[in-house]
Amino acid sequence: MSGELLQAHHKILADASGGKLTEEEVYNLETYGVKHPSEFDTGENELQPGQCICGEFNCKEEYAHWTSGW
Repeated sequence: MSGELLQAHHKILADASGGKLTEEEVYNLETYGVKHPSEFDTGENELQPGQCICGEFNCKEEYAHWTSGW
């Protein structure tokens, strides 16, 4: 589908949901099978204040880990 047609498709389905879904949620459901990316979060990796994504506290390379990926 073209971009405009696909947007219209998402709008129609969102409208048909009676306000239960937004156009973005319709897109996410069709593409990923969830309404919001946060649904993929298992909650297992909750970080404490001051903890880097690598798991260390006060990590000297924290900025690089967050911006370049870990």
